[in-house]
Amino acid sequence: GERVVRQAGTLLVRSCLPRRIAPDYAAASCTPRPPRRLSLTEPAAPSPPPPRDAPSLAARAADPPRPRTACLLPLAGTAAAIEEAARRVLADMKLLLLIVGCPTTALAFAGGLLMEESELAMPGYATDTDIQTTPWAESSDVGGCSLPGGFPYKPYALALGDMPALGKLVFKNNYCGLVLEVDCPQGKPVKAVVASVKDHYSYATGTDLVWDAWDAAELGDGGDGNPQGEYTNCKVTLTDEHLLTTVDPVCAQRPDSISGASNYYRSVGMFNNPVPVVSATLAGIAGKFSGDSAYFDFGPTGQPVLKMDADFTVTYADGSTITKKLGDCGSSSSVHIFGLGHNVGFDFNVVE
Repeated sequence: GERVVRQAGTLLVRSCLPRRIAPDYAAASCTPRPPRRLSLTEPAAPSPPPPRDAPSLAARAADPPRPRTACLLPLAGTAAAIEEAARRVLADMKLLLLIVGCPTTALAFAGGLLMEESELAMPGYATDTDIQTTPWAESSDVGGCSLPGGFPYKPYALALGDMPALGKLVFKNNYCGLVLEVDCPQGKPVKAVVASVKDHYSYATGTDLVWDAWDAAELGDGGDGNPQGEYTNCKVTLTDEHLLTTVDPVCAQRPDSISGASNYYRSVGMFNNPVPVVSATLAGIAGKFSGDSAYFDFGPTGQPVLKMDADFTVTYADGSTITKKLGDCGSSSSVHIFGLGHNVGFDFNVVE
């Protein structure tokens, strides 16, 4: 092989910078790259490269050299490598849950991770009769969906879980504000608004009914006045009913975002459509779901474009869209609270 002569004044430096690897180089050996040489003296003029004929150039193009920093991957290509790594992580997590004695949770965990976000239920979708239903509390809270105050809501609410038996109805941000029917044979059907999420990522729970909804379903009441019980043979259906007693869509800024809202940052949602929301833009900028809610966060944009005359456009699972000016969206700092004796919302600007 070629003999390398180390000259005086030559410093060996090993680079720590990452090297870009072309996709077709994904599978290669892990041979260490030789150290770079930084010459402290005037370098000699490089020798001209030997002439290459056309056949050798063609052969090199057909079989390019592989970078010495690349490692052999079990599947060719970067995308395939990522997919393989994800499979291994999922398998390891499932195995760990099985080892610690949680086979049901292990299967539920795997099923939840493999559920495609695009698999949204449409009105009329119903589960089998194997959904867990329990009572929640006297009233809903300010977390979860954080539905905006100041609108005429239907009376009952629930928290939606993510047990695999729910199928396409496992909790997703898209379902906040939609109306579900819960039908347990021990009582009668009740329709309730999705106001929050129940035990998110536990993959073990179905629906939690606010107490007045539980009573309306006639599912029993304990001797101490508190609802008690758990049913595991209920059916859940996504209805085509509206969230409000009116039918027009309404938009609102997220209540706890009002104090920090500006032309650079907004959090906005559209409600009162029985079809799940899919995406939203504001002033042409794509938003991202905010927490466990159906609001979308926009910004920081770096430019003051999120003004009151900006168009807020929401796209739904059926392909339809609704557009409103941001200035037409509610800016109340209160969250609607469902439940017994609650006719007003909780105001984030009020310190109790």
